[in-house]
Amino acid sequence: MTRWGCFQALLFILPLPFGGAADWVWPWFAVTAMVLLALDLRERLLFQSVNHLPSLTLPVAFTRALPVLGLLAAVQVWVFFQWLWPTSVSVFETYQSLLKGIGLTSFFALALLNLDSRRRVTRAIWIVVLAAAFQAIFGALMVLTGWELGFFIEKSAYRGLATGTYINRNHLAGYLEMALALGIGLLLAQSTQYRGSFRQRLRQLVRMLLSTKVVLRLLLAIMVIALVLTRSRMGNTAFFASLMITGGLALVLMRNKTLSTTILLSSLLVIDIAIVGTFFGVEKVAERLQNTTSETESRDEVTRDTLQIARDHLLTGIGAGTFIYSYPAYKSDDVTAIQVYNNAHNDHAQFMAEFGLPAFLLLALAVLISAWWAIMAMVKRNSELFKGVGFGACMGIIALLIHSAVDFNLQIPANAYMFVLLLALAAVARWTPHKSEKAPEIRRSRSAHNG
Repeated sequence: MTRWGCFQALLFILPLPFGGAADWVWPWFAVTAMVLLALDLRERLLFQSVNHLPSLTLPVAFTRALPVLGLLAAVQVWVFFQWLWPTSVSVFETYQSLLKGIGLTSFFALALLNLDSRRRVTRAIWIVVLAAAFQAIFGALMVLTGWELGFFIEKSAYRGLATGTYINRNHLAGYLEMALALGIGLLLAQSTQYRGSFRQRLRQLVRMLLSTKVVLRLLLAIMVIALVLTRSRMGNTAFFASLMITGGLALVLMRNKTLSTTILLSSLLVIDIAIVGTFFGVEKVAERLQNTTSETESRDEVTRDTLQIARDHLLTGIGAGTFIYSYPAYKSDDVTAIQVYNNAHNDHAQFMAEFGLPAFLLLALAVLISAWWAIMAMVKRNSELFKGVGFGACMGIIALLIHSAVDFNLQIPANAYMFVLLLALAAVARWTPHKSEKAPEIRRSRSAHNG
């Protein structure tokens, strides 16, 4: 299998084994990303040496995204010092977090190197959509049939709710939010314009009905059904809120908007809420939201305590991955839940407490730069594909940032890798040349080398 094939396989496999949450799974993700990146750079160095080039042949998006890559690498350097000195309350957990962080940073670079053409970007998004559709169909079948299976084992929690092959329904919801965003972006990139006589318009309609656009729209509807069946309050809220926010930005900022784009964005909300929700129980999600009070939830108190940890360790942090060891000493009396809090149920607060404010700001800056690139892709690009990819990256980033305010999706490896993919796609959408489908010399050399 070629390295590009391995990259595609990794994209599909990420959510399958418990979302990578098991201790035996995530090291394979990290090692795969690092090995594929090392092999890619090795080949580029060899190509440079053989052809006596003054510098490496790198995609434009990779070069432009070096500041974000530098920010992510700087955070890993800081975690290395947390582990080395140590300032961490658990050296082993911080060491594991360092390996996870290096894997994620490698994956960011690997995605930028691989997604260097329109064809590859489209292929990668389709793989994500198909992986999410599998999760959606599997999760929905488990709910509708009552079989209640997870990843080859019977579910011990969240029975009667869609979890796919994840352990937690909220994490399936987080994955679906990001995959739906990319799928909607790809759908927007395939907008159909009806022009000419009635016969020509009819031909255009038939051509659209026979295209992959209809298949994509069907898969997106299935994914929304599964999202509703998770009964995840913030998962559904984050999806629809991010769709409205990004859709509003697109309608205001996007140049050369077509009527079909406006109709499509409107229909996504109306059809998915009115039809899908009617048959698959969106009212149950609404009921859970209405019944959520300060008496029934303790996540806001846990967040408050986590922010106190952050204030007490503002510069150095308690050490990446060590929340579970530090929180008991800060747990307030009004947190009455009996479960052990492995995570803060607020990624923003947890990252600030574990990494310290300086490193947290570096992470935040990397995300903000990527989100800005995604918005600028919608505003400045002429390519329908890259405008759509910018839309999808922007929507996915917003969705997970909203959801992460009350959950710990970014502590789940598969979802963290997907979020990093969104950051990379934002750079790709903004900076990849429109004619990038024309393979450069390094691509032809790579094909010959791989046979």
